[in-house]
Amino acid sequence: MGVVRMARFMYKEFAEGKNYLIKDGRDFSLESTYNLCVKELTLQQSKRDQIIAFYIAIISFVVPTIISMQGDNLTKSAGFFALFVLGCLLSKVIIRYRIYKEVYWLTCRTISQLYNFDQSKFCKELIEHIFYKTMEKNKKTIFAFKKNAPEEIDKIKTYKKIMNSAETIIYELLVLITCMVLWIGVNMLVNSYIWGPVSASLLALASYLYWNFKYYDDLTGVYDILFDNGENSNDSFNAAYSKAWFLHFF
Repeated sequence: MGVVRMARFMYKEFAEGKNYLIKDGRDFSLESTYNLCVKELTLQQSKRDQIIAFYIAIISFVVPTIISMQGDNLTKSAGFFALFVLGCLLSKVIIRYRIYKEVYWLTCRTISQLYNFDQSKFCKELIEHIFYKTMEKNKKTIFAFKKNAPEEIDKIKTYKKIMNSAETIIYELLVLITCMVLWIGVNMLVNSYIWGPVSASLLALASYLYWNFKYYDDLTGVYDILFDNGENSNDSFNAAYSKAWFLHFF
């Protein structure tokens, strides 16, 4: 049976009230969707911990091997740079997990609010509106605002608030180890009593600041729609809402 004929056949069967695509018992109810979202939320944290443990295990095994291997400093430093690149890639993955965890948390709260509505009345506009309002209510858990201007973000206090949270401190462990590996590699490559530690410290500090600011920018970027001037409001909203795929069932 050709594709066109199959499509016509399925349309006819649906018109007659027969459903061959949706299995009996499959239900994207609020409760099941909420439980699935909570499960995925927990999974993001578990993946983060596994990645950090994986990197620490590699470091503890590879670093002694590199140091004890026979070869010049260039070869050894190349091994440390490879570990540094791996640490950067894993840091990027953890940031992505953190963004999805934030969106899933917003999704859970949105689904909780949907319990107050008749499910037969659900529509895209209603769910998007509740998701947006949930973001508004949750922004104070991420941002710090100026006392004399309650609607204006205090970027310094917000940065401290984010980077001092328990969620971020675990991420910082990976970043610090990655920067330490970079420091050893650069110091070994330069091989100078003065310029080796100086150049290594500067590059390690630059890397540390970069990954901290990236974490801050990406996390706060989830809430860009709340501070958008209207020019890119659709893109700002969709950047977060598109990740809340649990809500798309409704």
